[in-house]
Amino acid sequence: MPTRSDKKNQSGNGRRRRAATILDVARRAGVSTATVSRALTDADRVAAETRERVMAAIEATGYSPNATARNLRIQSTSMVLCLLPGLGHSFWNVIINAVEEVLTRAKYGVLFGDTRNDPTREAHYDCIVRTGLVDGVLLFNGRLPAADFAKLDSNFPITLISNDIPESGLPVIEIANRDASRQMTEHLIRLGHCRIAHITGPEDNIETNERRRGYMDALAAAGLPINKELIWPGEFSLAAGANVVGRFLDLGDQRPTAVFAASDEMAIGFIRAAKEAGLSVPDDVSVAGFDGIEYSAVYDPRLTTVIQPRTEMGRLGAETLVRRMAGATVERRRTRLPCTLAFRDSVAPPREPKPGPNRRRSAKTGAETTMTSL
Repeated sequence: MPTRSDKKNQSGNGRRRRAATILDVARRAGVSTATVSRALTDADRVAAETRERVMAAIEATGYSPNATARNLRIQSTSMVLCLLPGLGHSFWNVIINAVEEVLTRAKYGVLFGDTRNDPTREAHYDCIVRTGLVDGVLLFNGRLPAADFAKLDSNFPITLISNDIPESGLPVIEIANRDASRQMTEHLIRLGHCRIAHITGPEDNIETNERRRGYMDALAAAGLPINKELIWPGEFSLAAGANVVGRFLDLGDQRPTAVFAASDEMAIGFIRAAKEAGLSVPDDVSVAGFDGIEYSAVYDPRLTTVIQPRTEMGRLGAETLVRRMAGATVERRRTRLPCTLAFRDSVAPPREPKPGPNRRRSAKTGAETTMTSL
C-alpha cells in the first residue's frame, strides 16, 4: 500500500512529481539561485538571516542538495586535500596508494593537488581550504601553500608527510634523511672511495639540505675533504642526473670514483647518460641513489639505494590526519621511520683504490641491510 507521503509526491496520472530544484528554493526564500549556492558552499559570504531562510526553504521544498551542502549543516565535507610538489614523480605513487586506502576506509574522499612549487597554484589551493571545501590537508611539499596558511593550524587539521616544516609545529611523518645519507656515504667510503660526488635536490628543499649534511658528516668523520667542486645541484629528476655527467667528464683524472645522488631518479639519469658517454657502472664509477622506487631494483645495473618506508609513511600520515579531524590531540609531533640500505650492483670498490681512511676492500652484494634511523 502506498504511504501518505508517496501519495503526496505523486501527480494525478500516477507519476512522481518532479524533484524540487534550486530555483524552487530561491523563490521560496526570496533570494537568487546564486545566493542559495553561496549559502551551501561559501557560508561566510551570506548573512546569517539569509542563510537560515535558505535552509528553511530547502526543508520546506524537499530539495536534495549535493553532498557538500548536506555536509555543511554538520560542518563537514568528508573530503581531504593532498598537496604534492609533483604528481608525476614516481616516488609518490606508493605513498598515495596507502593514503587513499586509509582515507577510503575512514569514509573520506580525496582530492589531489599538484602545487609544482608555484605560488599561484599554491594560492589556488589555499583558497579551496579557506572556503571550507575540505576537512583536512595532507601536505607533502615541505612548504605552506600561502603566507597565511599556517594560521589555520589552531583550528584546522594539517599533517605533513615526508617533508617537515619545523617552524609550523605541525605533525610530520618522516625519515631521518641526514642519518640515512650519512650511512650510505659511509658505505661508499668503506668500499674504498675517497672522491665521492653528491647530486643534491632543489636548493630550497629541506630534504636536500639534510641529505647534503649527512654526506658531509660522513666525509668529515672519515677525514676526507669536503670538495664543493663535487657537490652538484639537481632537481630530483632523471634530467637533473643526466645533466651533471658533463661536469663529471670535465674533471678528467680528478673524476670521483663514486656518485651519490639524493634521489633514485637522478641516479638513474646519471647512469643512463654515463653509459651513453661510453662509461661502465660500476667499473668506471659507482652510483648510489635515495628513495627505493620500484624501478631501482630492476634497472641495469640494479641500483644501490636508501629505501624509504613509503607505505608506512602514507598510512601513518593519513591515520594521524583522521585522528586530528576527529578532534583528537596528536601527542608526538615528529614520527621518524627506519629505512633500509639496499646494496646492489651499481656500487663496487674503485678499480684502483687510493689510500684513504677507513678503506676496506669489499665484494659487491645484493643483500639489503636494515638501517635504524636516529
